[in-house]
Amino acid sequence: MLRQISVKKRASNPKALRNTHHQSTRSLLQRGKDLKETLRQKEYELDFFIKTGKALTESLEFKKVLRVILSAARRLVRCEDWALLLLDNSGKSLHYSVGKTASLKVLKKVRYKMGEGPAGWVAKNEQALLIPDFSKQTQYKKEERFYPHIIVRNLLCLPIVCNNQVIGVIQVLNRIGQNQFSENDLDLLEKLLDLSSSAIARSDLYQKMSDLVTTDDLTHLYNLRYLDHVLDVEMKRSRRYKSFLSLIFIDLDFFKQVNDNHGHLMGSKVLVEMASILIESLRAVDVIVRYGGDEFVVLLPNTDLKKASRVAERVRIAIHEFDFLKEEGLSLKITASFGIACYPKHANARNDLIHLADRAMYVSKTNGRDMISVTMNDKLKTL
Repeated sequence: MLRQISVKKRASNPKALRNTHHQSTRSLLQRGKDLKETLRQKEYELDFFIKTGKALTESLEFKKVLRVILSAARRLVRCEDWALLLLDNSGKSLHYSVGKTASLKVLKKVRYKMGEGPAGWVAKNEQALLIPDFSKQTQYKKEERFYPHIIVRNLLCLPIVCNNQVIGVIQVLNRIGQNQFSENDLDLLEKLLDLSSSAIARSDLYQKMSDLVTTDDLTHLYNLRYLDHVLDVEMKRSRRYKSFLSLIFIDLDFFKQVNDNHGHLMGSKVLVEMASILIESLRAVDVIVRYGGDEFVVLLPNTDLKKASRVAERVRIAIHEFDFLKEEGLSLKITASFGIACYPKHANARNDLIHLADRAMYVSKTNGRDMISVTMNDKLKTL
């Protein structure tokens, strides 16, 4: 006997069905909006990278390529502060090269050793670094040491690579429009640097070829060929604006003894350290030249004799107090003799200006070394 089983149909709820339908519709519409926004963002990124790639191919100059990269990074990731730091010629420390103008004035002499601070860590490890909340990290407690110009809330640093070697770091601080930097920001900047790598390599090669003509192989200061050119330019500018141009001639004292007692390799390292002292002690507008051997020339645009004497004294003290070859365990004390001449006060011709400063330097040598002599009214005076 079959038993009939009645199945009672569940009563349908028209209101619930309508709500479900509306929710489904809203969900589809939202997904459609999200897809459109994603597509719009991808189209923007594609257009952005195409234009950036074109801008990168328009210049062979290393500095211009770096400025294009930094400008692109600022547009991709909005932030309060931005900078490009480059490794120095020794490959041991980073210095600020391109960045926010106001920041660069403060950071001109700031150096990070490899591994020191966030930027130094990135350069040493060749890895990107994202710190979403700087206040919660403990590795870099002394913020003012690494960032004297700004209170850091969050940061993003990436290595700049050329021919499989890190040459610098791109650094952005304090995200605008969001609480912190994101993985998406990191991804965008990595794409930018990937796009830039060939332009950097090409410009770096061009820069090296140009530098061979105008810089000294050992110290990477300007060479005598460049001095001939720039001296003409600066003298013409001084004539045009009726300003002074001072020239300082510097010669290390008893440098031959360094070579004789410690070898020519140590002597070369002394010259490299001497170049670093000059760079640290002088302005960005001053032109520093390795004249030959252990002789150096410094051009001081828009600087009269009195100001030039103060500059020379500052450099003399810096050399006098420096411990040369400290890393080699020697800590040598070396001094230098200085001679100063001023255009147009003492000479109207390029060679005459150099000759008078050279003569003044020899007066310093004769009178005991580690001193400064200046040309005054066709006479030479030791300060």
